[in-house]
Amino acid sequence: MSEKIIQEISDFFSWYQVTYGDKIAFESNFDLAIDISNTPAVSETATEQKEQREPPDLQKRFNENLVHQGDAELKAFYHEINQCSKCALHGSRKHFVFGMGNPQADVMFIGEAPGRDEDLQGLPFVGKAGQLLDKMLFALKMKREDVYIANVLKCRPPNNRDPLPDEVVQCEPYLKKQIELIKPKVIIALGRISAQVLLKRMDSLSILRQNEQIYAGIPFIVTYHPAALLRNPGWKAKAWQDLQKIGRYL
Repeated sequence: MSEKIIQEISDFFSWYQVTYGDKIAFESNFDLAIDISNTPAVSETATEQKEQREPPDLQKRFNENLVHQGDAELKAFYHEINQCSKCALHGSRKHFVFGMGNPQADVMFIGEAPGRDEDLQGLPFVGKAGQLLDKMLFALKMKREDVYIANVLKCRPPNNRDPLPDEVVQCEPYLKKQIELIKPKVIIALGRISAQVLLKRMDSLSILRQNEQIYAGIPFIVTYHPAALLRNPGWKAKAWQDLQKIGRYL
């Protein structure tokens, strides 16, 4: 067996452990499980476990520097738009969720819209889905400070419903400007809606995942939203296959 195949298998088991836990279960007529809890590289510390038990609003407080990391252009753009009132969502928001991460990131993740925790804290992906995204990044040997994370919408829709067309029309130019400023080498769309909005296609997620796309000359990978992976853990292996494509462009 080649070293490349061995490494790919090792990476997959690391990914599996941080997303599923310490047991690998097989669907079959047998009660079979493999314990991989002795793998040291992905075990959580007691501190990390304690932080995960705490409410998200106790884990992170809004820090504007996380939005732009001192980059003059991104900071100026944030202050230009963070009081936006172009659509009705501004009336119910607690925070305008601009984005966060490295202004010179090679990799940019784009989700759909802020949820409850994001609206409370003013940062993207800070709830349970965000914790899973952090684990996904860890499996890729990355962290939040290495990438940039944003959403199509900057304000939370009521009850986390899908974005409405007029909301997308008002907010998408902000996202396009962020992409222009950050200049990523690859974009990862987290979920069907972010992919459909940017690619201007109404295909299903399964079709959008089949081939790598191009957006504004930038390689564009479509995968599952972390919230969907929490609801359907069986999709995590497919998401890992999608994310491995990032390596081709870095």
